[in-house]
Amino acid sequence: MDIKKVKLSHKNKVSDGIERFSNVSTIVYGYVENKYNENKHDDNYNINNNSNNNYNNYDYDTFVWTKEILEPSEVKIWINTIKNEMENGKNIYNMARLYRIDDYVELRQYAEKHDIEFFDCSNPNRFDELKEYAEMGLNGINSKIITIMGTGRQSGKFTTSMILKEKLEKYFKIGTVGTEPQSKLCGIDEMVIPQPIPSCHVSPAIFGAVKKVDLKNNDLIIVSGQTGIFSNPLEVGTGRGGGIISLSILLGSKPDYVILASNTVDIEYIKKNINAIELLSGSRVIGITINDKNLNLNKNNIEDLLNNISSKLNIPVANVITGTNLDEFIEYMRYKLK
Repeated sequence: MDIKKVKLSHKNKVSDGIERFSNVSTIVYGYVENKYNENKHDDNYNINNNSNNNYNNYDYDTFVWTKEILEPSEVKIWINTIKNEMENGKNIYNMARLYRIDDYVELRQYAEKHDIEFFDCSNPNRFDELKEYAEMGLNGINSKIITIMGTGRQSGKFTTSMILKEKLEKYFKIGTVGTEPQSKLCGIDEMVIPQPIPSCHVSPAIFGAVKKVDLKNNDLIIVSGQTGIFSNPLEVGTGRGGGIISLSILLGSKPDYVILASNTVDIEYIKKNINAIELLSGSRVIGITINDKNLNLNKNNIEDLLNNISSKLNIPVANVITGTNLDEFIEYMRYKLK
Protein backbone atom coordinates (compact mmCIF):
# COMPACT_ATOMS: atom_id res chain seq x y z
CA MET A 1 0.00 0.00 0.00
CA ASP A 2 1.50 3.30 -1.12
CA ILE A 3 1.02 5.89 1.62
CA LYS A 4 1.89 9.53 0.99
CA LYS A 5 -0.52 11.66 3.01
CA VAL A 6 -2.60 10.50 5.95
CA LYS A 7 -5.42 11.57 8.21
CA LEU A 8 -5.21 10.33 11.80
CA SER A 9 -8.20 9.28 13.87
CA HIS A 10 -7.04 10.14 17.41
CA LYS A 11 -4.64 12.49 19.14
CA ASN A 12 -2.55 10.17 21.30
CA LYS A 13 1.01 8.88 21.78
CA VAL A 14 0.83 6.94 18.52
CA SER A 15 -0.18 9.99 16.50
CA ASP A 16 2.56 11.98 18.24
CA GLY A 17 5.09 9.42 17.07
CA ILE A 18 3.77 9.52 13.52
CA GLU A 19 3.90 13.31 13.40
CA ARG A 20 7.44 13.37 14.78
CA PHE A 21 9.10 10.43 13.05
CA SER A 22 7.08 9.27 10.04
CA ASN A 23 8.10 9.68 6.41
CA VAL A 24 4.53 10.53 5.32
CA SER A 25 2.72 13.86 5.26
CA THR A 26 0.20 14.17 8.07
CA ILE A 27 -3.07 16.04 8.33
CA VAL A 28 -3.20 17.11 11.96
CA TYR A 29 -6.86 18.11 12.21
CA GLY A 30 -10.08 16.18 12.42
CA TYR A 31 -8.97 14.05 15.37
CA VAL A 32 -11.35 12.02 17.48
CA GLU A 33 -10.82 13.02 21.09
CA ASN A 34 -9.90 10.21 23.47
CA LYS A 35 -13.15 10.91 25.37
CA TYR A 36 -16.08 10.57 22.99
CA ASN A 37 -19.05 12.90 23.29
CA GLU A 38 -22.56 11.99 24.36
CA ASN A 39 -23.25 10.45 20.94
CA LYS A 40 -20.73 7.66 21.44
CA HIS A 41 -23.46 5.02 21.86
CA ASP A 42 -25.19 6.11 18.66
CA ASP A 43 -24.67 3.44 15.99
CA ASN A 44 -24.54 6.18 13.37
CA TYR A 45 -21.80 8.14 15.16
CA ASN A 46 -18.38 8.25 13.52
CA ILE A 47 -15.52 10.72 13.60
CA ASN A 48 -16.81 12.56 10.57
CA ASN A 49 -19.73 13.83 12.69
CA ASN A 50 -17.15 15.69 14.79
CA SER A 51 -17.37 19.46 14.30
CA ASN A 52 -13.58 19.69 14.28
CA ASN A 53 -13.43 17.91 10.92
CA ASN A 54 -12.78 20.93 8.70
CA TYR A 55 -10.28 19.14 6.47
CA ASN A 56 -10.50 18.82 2.71
CA ASN A 57 -11.82 15.32 2.09
CA TYR A 58 -9.60 14.87 -0.98
CA ASP A 59 -6.34 15.94 0.63
CA TYR A 60 -5.18 12.54 1.86
CA ASP A 61 -4.87 9.03 0.44
CA THR A 62 -4.91 6.97 3.64
CA PHE A 63 -6.94 7.07 6.84
CA VAL A 64 -5.04 5.82 9.91
CA TRP A 65 -7.01 4.52 12.88
CA THR A 66 -4.55 5.20 15.71
CA LYS A 67 -6.44 3.96 18.78
CA GLU A 68 -5.08 0.54 19.72
CA ILE A 69 -7.31 -0.44 22.64
CA LEU A 70 -11.06 -0.15 22.07
CA GLU A 71 -13.87 -0.25 24.62
CA PRO A 72 -16.84 -2.39 23.55
CA SER A 73 -18.87 0.81 23.02
CA GLU A 74 -16.24 2.05 20.53
CA VAL A 75 -16.35 -0.92 18.16
CA LYS A 76 -19.39 0.38 16.26
CA ILE A 77 -17.69 3.77 15.96
CA TRP A 78 -14.61 2.03 14.55
CA ILE A 79 -16.71 0.12 11.98
CA ASN A 80 -18.76 3.13 10.88
CA THR A 81 -15.74 5.40 10.65
CA ILE A 82 -13.83 2.94 8.49
CA LYS A 83 -16.83 2.38 6.25
CA ASN A 84 -17.20 6.13 5.79
CA GLU A 85 -13.53 6.51 4.85
CA MET A 86 -13.82 3.62 2.40
CA GLU A 87 -16.85 5.29 0.81
CA ASN A 88 -14.69 8.38 0.33
CA GLY A 89 -12.10 6.27 -1.50
CA LYS A 90 -9.46 6.29 1.24
CA ASN A 91 -7.14 3.39 1.96
CA ILE A 92 -7.11 2.24 5.58
CA TYR A 93 -4.19 1.64 7.97
CA ASN A 94 -5.76 0.02 11.04
CA MET A 95 -3.97 -0.02 14.40
CA ALA A 96 -6.80 -1.46 16.52
CA ARG A 97 -5.20 -4.25 18.53
CA LEU A 98 -8.02 -6.79 18.70
CA TYR A 99 -10.21 -5.60 15.82
CA ARG A 100 -9.02 -6.41 12.33
CA ILE A 101 -10.72 -5.33 9.12
CA ASP A 102 -9.84 -8.69 7.61
CA ASP A 103 -11.98 -10.42 10.26
CA TYR A 104 -15.14 -8.54 9.26
CA VAL A 105 -16.83 -9.77 6.09
CA GLU A 106 -18.80 -6.53 5.88
CA LEU A 107 -15.63 -4.41 5.87
CA ARG A 108 -13.80 -6.66 3.41
CA GLN A 109 -16.75 -6.39 1.04
CA TYR A 110 -16.81 -2.61 1.49
CA ALA A 111 -13.12 -2.44 0.61
CA GLU A 112 -13.70 -4.49 -2.52
CA LYS A 113 -16.76 -2.47 -3.49
CA HIS A 114 -14.94 0.85 -3.22
CA ASP A 115 -11.67 -0.51 -4.64
CA ILE A 116 -9.50 0.46 -1.69
CA GLU A 117 -6.61 -1.24 0.12
CA PHE A 118 -6.38 -1.85 3.85
CA PHE A 119 -3.67 -2.96 6.24
CA ASP A 120 -4.23 -4.47 9.69
CA CYS A 121 -1.22 -3.98 11.95
CA SER A 122 -2.25 -6.94 14.09
CA ASN A 123 -1.27 -10.08 12.23
CA PRO A 124 -1.77 -13.41 14.06
CA ASN A 125 0.12 -15.16 11.25
CA ARG A 126 3.26 -13.04 11.54
CA PHE A 127 5.27 -15.95 12.96
CA ASP A 128 4.53 -18.03 9.86
CA GLU A 129 6.01 -15.24 7.73
CA LEU A 130 9.16 -15.09 9.87
CA LYS A 131 9.66 -18.74 10.83
CA GLU A 132 12.25 -19.41 8.13
CA TYR A 133 14.31 -16.43 9.28
CA ALA A 134 14.07 -17.54 12.92
CA GLU A 135 15.46 -20.93 11.96
CA MET A 136 18.29 -19.22 10.08
CA GLY A 137 18.97 -17.09 13.16
CA LEU A 138 19.74 -20.18 15.21
CA ASN A 139 23.00 -20.34 13.26
CA GLY A 140 23.95 -16.87 14.46
CA ILE A 141 23.26 -13.14 14.25
CA ASN A 142 26.10 -11.02 12.88
CA SER A 143 24.82 -7.59 13.90
CA LYS A 144 25.01 -6.28 17.44
CA ILE A 145 21.59 -5.88 19.01
CA ILE A 146 20.27 -3.23 21.40
CA THR A 147 16.80 -3.77 22.81
CA ILE A 148 14.87 -0.87 24.28
CA MET A 149 12.99 -2.05 27.35
CA GLY A 150 10.68 0.05 29.52
CA THR A 151 9.59 0.48 33.11
CA GLY A 152 6.00 0.52 31.87
CA ARG A 153 3.65 2.11 29.36
CA GLN A 154 4.48 5.56 27.97
CA SER A 155 8.09 5.39 29.10
CA GLY A 156 9.52 6.59 25.78
CA LYS A 157 10.65 3.30 24.25
CA PHE A 158 9.70 4.17 20.67
CA THR A 159 11.07 7.71 20.99
CA THR A 160 14.32 6.34 22.40
CA SER A 161 14.68 3.85 19.54
CA MET A 162 14.06 6.50 16.89
CA ILE A 163 16.41 9.05 18.46
CA LEU A 164 19.13 6.41 18.81
CA LYS A 165 18.71 5.45 15.18
CA GLU A 166 18.88 9.07 14.08
CA LYS A 167 22.02 9.82 16.11
CA LEU A 168 23.92 6.56 15.69
CA GLU A 169 23.39 6.08 11.95
CA LYS A 170 26.07 8.71 11.45
CA TYR A 171 28.54 6.09 12.65
CA PHE A 172 26.94 2.69 12.02
CA LYS A 173 24.71 0.97 9.50
CA ILE A 174 21.55 0.47 11.52
CA GLY A 175 18.55 -1.83 11.14
CA THR A 176 15.37 -1.67 13.16
CA VAL A 177 12.62 -3.92 14.48
CA GLY A 178 9.49 -2.26 15.85
CA THR A 179 6.68 -3.67 17.97
CA GLU A 180 4.48 -0.55 17.80
CA PRO A 181 1.80 -0.14 15.10
CA GLN A 182 3.27 3.14 13.80
CA SER A 183 6.55 1.37 12.96
CA LYS A 184 5.82 0.86 9.25
CA LEU A 185 4.94 4.54 8.86
CA CYS A 186 8.21 5.58 10.51
CA GLY A 187 10.66 3.70 8.33
CA ILE A 188 11.20 0.72 10.66
CA ASP A 189 12.57 -2.26 8.72
CA GLU A 190 10.38 -4.96 10.26
CA MET A 191 7.25 -4.66 12.40
CA VAL A 192 5.90 -7.36 14.69
CA ILE A 193 2.82 -6.67 16.83
CA PRO A 194 3.25 -9.43 19.42
CA GLN A 195 -0.14 -9.52 21.15
CA PRO A 196 -2.24 -11.32 18.48
CA ILE A 197 0.46 -13.95 17.89
CA PRO A 198 0.08 -17.19 19.89
CA SER A 199 2.28 -16.81 22.98
CA CYS A 200 4.51 -19.76 22.11
CA HIS A 201 5.47 -18.03 18.85
CA VAL A 202 6.03 -14.43 20.00
CA SER A 203 9.73 -14.71 20.88
CA PRO A 204 10.56 -16.74 17.72
CA ALA A 205 8.67 -14.16 15.62
CA ILE A 206 10.74 -11.34 17.13
CA PHE A 207 13.89 -13.39 16.58
CA GLY A 208 12.90 -14.03 12.96
CA ALA A 209 12.42 -10.31 12.37
CA VAL A 210 15.85 -9.63 13.88
CA LYS A 211 17.49 -12.20 11.60
CA LYS A 212 15.69 -10.85 8.54
CA VAL A 213 17.11 -7.39 9.29
CA ASP A 214 20.50 -8.92 10.07
CA LEU A 215 20.69 -10.25 6.50
CA LYS A 216 21.05 -6.66 5.29
CA ASN A 217 24.57 -6.57 6.77
CA ASN A 218 23.83 -4.02 9.48
CA ASP A 219 26.33 -3.12 12.18
CA LEU A 220 23.58 -2.64 14.74
CA ILE A 221 19.91 -3.61 15.11
CA ILE A 222 17.68 -1.59 17.44
CA VAL A 223 14.63 -3.45 18.76
CA SER A 224 11.89 -1.38 20.34
CA GLY A 225 9.99 -3.14 23.13
CA GLN A 226 6.56 -2.72 24.69
CA THR A 227 5.32 -1.89 28.20
CA GLY A 228 7.54 -3.32 31.03
CA ILE A 229 8.49 -6.57 32.72
CA PHE A 230 6.48 -5.68 35.82
CA SER A 231 3.43 -4.42 33.94
CA ASN A 232 0.12 -6.06 34.79
CA PRO A 233 -0.55 -9.10 32.54
CA LEU A 234 -4.13 -9.37 33.83
CA GLU A 235 -5.73 -6.41 32.07
CA VAL A 236 -8.51 -8.68 30.91
CA GLY A 237 -9.75 -8.12 27.38
CA THR A 238 -7.52 -5.17 26.49
CA GLY A 239 -4.98 -7.02 24.36
CA ARG A 240 -2.03 -5.38 26.13
CA GLY A 241 -0.42 -8.46 27.70
CA GLY A 242 1.73 -6.62 30.23
CA GLY A 243 4.96 -8.21 31.38
CA ILE A 244 4.40 -11.38 29.35
CA ILE A 245 4.75 -9.39 26.12
CA SER A 246 7.66 -7.34 27.41
CA LEU A 247 9.61 -10.42 28.45
CA SER A 248 8.86 -12.21 25.17
CA ILE A 249 10.35 -9.31 23.21
CA LEU A 250 13.42 -9.23 25.45
CA LEU A 251 14.11 -12.96 25.11
CA GLY A 252 13.22 -13.08 21.42
CA SER A 253 15.55 -10.25 20.48
CA LYS A 254 18.57 -11.84 22.25
CA PRO A 255 20.22 -8.45 22.81
CA ASP A 256 23.90 -7.78 23.32
CA TYR A 257 22.90 -4.69 25.30
CA VAL A 258 19.73 -3.16 26.70
CA ILE A 259 18.65 0.45 27.20
CA LEU A 260 15.95 1.06 29.78
CA ALA A 261 13.37 3.75 28.98
CA SER A 262 11.81 4.97 32.20
CA ASN A 263 8.62 6.83 33.03
CA THR A 264 9.79 7.33 36.60
CA VAL A 265 12.78 8.81 38.45
CA ASP A 266 12.33 6.41 41.36
CA ILE A 267 15.85 4.98 41.60
CA GLU A 268 14.77 1.84 43.45
CA TYR A 269 12.15 0.99 40.82
CA ILE A 270 14.61 1.66 38.02
CA LYS A 271 17.13 -0.58 39.76
CA LYS A 272 14.49 -3.31 40.18
CA ASN A 273 13.87 -3.27 36.42
CA ILE A 274 17.59 -3.33 35.61
CA ASN A 275 18.21 -6.29 37.90
CA ALA A 276 15.31 -8.27 36.40
CA ILE A 277 16.33 -7.50 32.81
CA GLU A 278 19.95 -8.47 33.36
CA LEU A 279 19.03 -11.63 35.27
CA LEU A 280 16.53 -12.85 32.69
CA SER A 281 18.43 -11.89 29.54
CA GLY A 282 22.04 -12.22 30.62
CA SER A 283 22.64 -8.86 28.91
CA ARG A 284 23.79 -5.63 30.51
CA VAL A 285 21.70 -2.47 30.72
CA ILE A 286 24.08 0.19 29.40
CA GLY A 287 21.89 3.27 29.49
CA ILE A 288 18.71 4.83 30.84
CA THR A 289 16.44 7.33 29.13
CA ILE A 290 13.87 9.30 31.08
CA ASN A 291 10.50 10.37 29.71
CA ASP A 292 9.36 13.21 31.98
CA LYS A 293 6.31 14.10 29.89
CA ASN A 294 3.90 12.97 32.61
CA LEU A 295 6.17 13.72 35.57
CA ASN A 296 5.80 16.90 37.58
CA LEU A 297 9.48 17.78 37.72
CA ASN A 298 11.26 21.07 38.25
CA LYS A 299 12.57 21.84 34.77
CA ASN A 300 15.49 23.78 36.23
CA ASN A 301 16.78 20.73 38.06
CA ILE A 302 16.40 18.08 35.34
CA GLU A 303 20.12 17.82 34.59
CA ASP A 304 21.02 17.49 38.27
CA LEU A 305 18.33 14.84 38.71
CA LEU A 306 19.58 12.80 35.75
CA ASN A 307 23.18 13.09 36.92
CA ASN A 308 22.17 11.91 40.38
CA ILE A 309 20.51 8.79 38.96
CA SER A 310 23.54 8.19 36.75
CA SER A 311 25.93 8.53 39.66
CA LYS A 312 24.01 6.18 41.95
CA LEU A 313 23.51 3.49 39.30
CA ASN A 314 26.79 4.04 37.43
CA ILE A 315 24.91 4.17 34.11
CA PRO A 316 24.58 7.10 31.67
CA VAL A 317 21.16 8.76 31.85
CA ALA A 318 19.58 11.11 29.29
CA ASN A 319 16.24 12.71 28.54
CA VAL A 320 15.46 12.05 24.88
CA ILE A 321 12.48 14.41 24.96
CA THR A 322 14.40 17.53 26.04
CA GLY A 323 17.83 16.36 24.86
CA THR A 324 19.38 16.74 28.31
CA ASN A 325 22.67 14.77 28.48
CA LEU A 326 21.88 13.31 25.05
CA ASP A 327 25.21 14.13 23.38
CA GLU A 328 27.19 12.44 26.15
CA PHE A 329 24.77 9.52 26.10
CA ILE A 330 25.24 8.98 22.36
CA GLU A 331 29.02 9.22 22.66
CA TYR A 332 28.97 6.51 25.32
CA MET A 333 26.79 4.27 23.11
CA ARG A 334 29.16 4.86 20.23
CA TYR A 335 32.10 3.81 22.42
CA LYS A 336 30.33 0.66 23.67
CA LEU A 337 29.37 -0.42 20.15
CA LYS A 338 32.81 -0.14 18.55
